[in-house]
Parts: sequence; C-alpha cells; structure tokens
Amino acid sequence: MLKNSNNIKIYEKGLYFLSLGGIGEIGANCYLYCCDGKWIMIDLGLSFADEQFPGVDLLVPKINFLEEIKNNLEAIIISHGHEDHAGAVAYLSDKIECPVYASSFPKLLIENRLKEFGKLDSINLIELDSTKNLLLENFNLRFIETTHSIPQPQAIVIETKYGNLLHTADWKIDSKPTLGKAFNKNSFIDLGNEGVLALIGDSTNADVPGFSSSEEDVKNELQQVFSRYINRIVVTCFSSNIARIINITNAAKKSNRKIALIGRSMKKNIEAAVKANLIADAEIFISEEEASLIPKENLVIICTGSQGEKRSALYRIAYNSHRNIHLEKDDVVIFSSKDIPGNEKSINALKNLLIRQRIEIITADDDLVHVSGHGHAEEIKQMYNWTKPFISIPVHGEPMHLESHKKISEASQVPITKILQNGKCFKIAPGDCAIVDDIETGKLIVEGKYLYDSESDFIRDRRKYSYEGIAMISIVINDDLTIDKNIQLSFIGLPYEEIDLSKNTFKTEFIENYLKLNQEQKSSDQNVKDLIKKSLKIVLKNILQKKPEIKIHLIRK
Repeated sequence: MLKNSNNIKIYEKGLYFLSLGGIGEIGANCYLYCCDGKWIMIDLGLSFADEQFPGVDLLVPKINFLEEIKNNLEAIIISHGHEDHAGAVAYLSDKIECPVYASSFPKLLIENRLKEFGKLDSINLIELDSTKNLLLENFNLRFIETTHSIPQPQAIVIETKYGNLLHTADWKIDSKPTLGKAFNKNSFIDLGNEGVLALIGDSTNADVPGFSSSEEDVKNELQQVFSRYINRIVVTCFSSNIARIINITNAAKKSNRKIALIGRSMKKNIEAAVKANLIADAEIFISEEEASLIPKENLVIICTGSQGEKRSALYRIAYNSHRNIHLEKDDVVIFSSKDIPGNEKSINALKNLLIRQRIEIITADDDLVHVSGHGHAEEIKQMYNWTKPFISIPVHGEPMHLESHKKISEASQVPITKILQNGKCFKIAPGDCAIVDDIETGKLIVEGKYLYDSESDFIRDRRKYSYEGIAMISIVINDDLTIDKNIQLSFIGLPYEEIDLSKNTFKTEFIENYLKLNQEQKSSDQNVKDLIKKSLKIVLKNILQKKPEIKIHLIRK
C-alpha cells in the first residue's frame, strides 16, 4: 500500500522519477518513470543481505506500489544482466503483469533463473533489439551501447514530451573491452546537443579519482600472474562477469591449464555465454571430478564466493567441505573482484582462513587482477561535459558515493542536483522540480525460492537470538498443583559454564514464589507462565547480564 494512496492522481500530469531500490545502497536497483500517468520501470535487481539479516543471503525490493499502477505500467526494461539489476525478476515474477524487455544475453540469464523456479512462462519476456527504438504510449526509448563488465550493457534515453532523460545504468569508459565495442562518446555528445532535461547516473565510483583501467589491462596481468606459479590456481569472481572469465580462460590456455567451474551460478552463466557464442572454446572446461584427478600445475578453478558468502563454492573449498576440490599449502587464490560495501567482514574472514592454511592470496592491491566496471570521477565528469543536463539525480551508490557524485555534478555546472531516497517521488517537469509523494519501500528476504518481509517475526527472532540467546524451560504441574521436581531448563547461545548455577538458582527462586500463590493463581496457566518468566529473568540478569528470549512449555497432569 502507498503511504499516501490518495495521491495517485498527482501522476496524471507531468514527468516523475521514483526509486524503489538502488539509492543509498549498492544493489536492488529498481527505478520508475512516469509521464502523464503512464509508467515504465528500469531494472529489477537483488542485493546481498548484511548481518542485520542473520542466515539470509539475498534481498529483493518491495514493489507493492506496482499494484497501484498495474494498469498503467507499460514495460520493465533491463539495462544489463547483473544480478543487482536483473536478479529479482524471477523472484518477483508473480507481481509482474507488463512485458519485460531485455537484450539477448540478460534475457538468457533471466530465463535460466525462471526455469529453476518453474516459472518460465509466468512473464512476457521479450528480446530487446537495442538498435531500434522502443515506442510506448508516452515514452520513446532508445539505447546507447556502453562498456561494463558484462555483455550488452546499455544506457537508456527516455524521450518524453517534457524533454529527454538519460538513465546511464552501469558504465565506464573502456577503449579496449574484452567484450563488445569500445566506448563511443559520440552518441552522448549528440544527445547533449539535442538537450538533456535530467541525467540519472551511476555513482558507484564517484569517490574514486581519475579514470578506471581497461579490462585489457586485467587480461595482460592475469597472464603474467599465471606464469609465475606451478601450483593450483583458484580465481573467484562474480559469475556474471563474462569478460573477466574470458580473460581467465585466455590466461589458462597460455599456461596449459584446464578450467573447472565451481558454483551453480558460475556454471549457469557460462552455459548462457557459450550458448550466446560469447565463449568459443568450451573444451577447456572440465568437470569437478576431472579436476580432482589432473596435476595441479595444469588446473585453474573459477568459482563463486568472492564476497565471502557462507554457502558459496569458495567458502566450502576453504573449509574443506567441498566434495571434489581440496586446497593444499602454496596453492593460490586470486580475488578478481571488488568488495561490495557491507561484505568486508565475511571476505576478510575467508581470506584469513586461507592464509592460515598457508595458501597465497592475491587481490587487486597486489596485482591488477580486477578493474571496476564502473566509471571513476573523471569519467563521470566527462559524461556531464558531453550531455549537459539541467538536472542531475545520482543513484546506484551508498550516501558517500551519492555525495561525491553531487560534487562532480555541481562542479560541472549542472543547475540542479538532487539526492533522493528510495520511496521519494520526484517531479521533474513541468515547473519547479520537487518531492511530491512518499511511497512505501523496503526489502523482502529470499529464503530458498520464497520471499518474506524483512520485518517478519522470524527475522526479528533471529536477530534477538543471535544477540541474546534463548532459554527454554519445561515445567510439569501435577493434579494437586504441586510442581514436578524434574524441571528442564536449557540454553542456546549462552555460556555453558553458567547453566548449572542458573538452573539451581531459578528452581529455588521460582518454587519459593510459586508456593506463595493461592489455588486460583496456581490453576491459571498465564499466572504461572508470568511467574516463570519473571523468576528466570531475574536469575539470568544477575548471573549472565543477558535478556534472552524465554520459551516456556507448561504441562499439567
């Protein structure tokens, strides 16, 4: 539901921008545009969960608002295939009633995930021809090929009667990309000459000075790194970074190594890349079983787990719980990826575990084994110089990235720069721009193939249990209202050394107070449970200085 559902009529006239995810965070990108009552969505992605969601790996944006506009939502357009832009489509397919447009490669990735869920036919997924305009009722969309770390990335030009909008999506300037054409600035210069009302732009590396390096540099560096070692080499990266995997493959060929792919998403994405003819030599890939049999100097393992995810391939390998792959002293693990903010603790814990096993770790701090797919500060500045927008709306970044983007925009003489929050609907035109509505946003957690509200009771319970633990007690009351001597008290997540003391102290405290009750009070389950809880809280506070969740099982004979 909308916080202010009666405000839906305000959208009948004018041009608006609304983010349901992707502002103030890395991931869960979900952006909406409205022109005279008609809507489009650009991207529907997921994000990694952090420690405030114990036991949860993934989050998707809450898109309840779509129910309010379902009759006027014309299309969802996927800018590229990364999970933070396309990964939520399958999870939220039941809420999607409009066509979903994606270029051939992201379409394959979405189809693979839909197949996993048995929902391949649940949405109208249409292959987008980015060489042609997509004409909708109140929008004319055209697409500009950019460079990024995945095939077929594109910026989206949104033509409306109020003016042109540029949604950059993820991009960088790369003159020598592994995949696709070199970045061409001319389309952006031409767009700037047409006039750009607003630029909605990627902020990921706005706080990083200078220009980003090319994927070609990584290609050359990986070949040099591989040539230095005769041991087993493990490379972890994002499974969707096809350009990187191609460069790893080339380095493996030059060093006479075969490649084993470890991790479900890694295998699925490579299958899609082979199917799309992005990877020609599929014979270099061998099975996990074969990998365990060939000499280590002839093996490269490419696996998921660069963010320290606890169920990932690298995590299982590091903890020696993988069925086929086991590391040995002096093996090499290359982290060919960037740490996503919020994942630093889990990544460092994984690295430390590997180091303790005397396995060599290589990161981008050591060698150029990773370059970002996002433009640095000078590249963003160039984009403003080319397009000359009247309004800048920084997106795709945490607050520090958005503020850095704002400084670049203001230094580029953009008249208006507005940092928004998810859920704040922004009127772009006509007249003065302003926030006009506040829409409910939030996250849904992914548990298996199911979704739950991020504030569900069981998540709050997990948080509490993880901080305070649980105390469970079973008490039997006989027919004559006496207490059975066999009181069962157990703790989870609390110090074992104090259990016996706590049990004995509680029994004494509770029984003394119970005996003071009259017959009617002893016959009331609620009265007895209240007394149990009160007595146990006093004991635990005095002995453990904790307030665990208390679960009571009261039995009457």
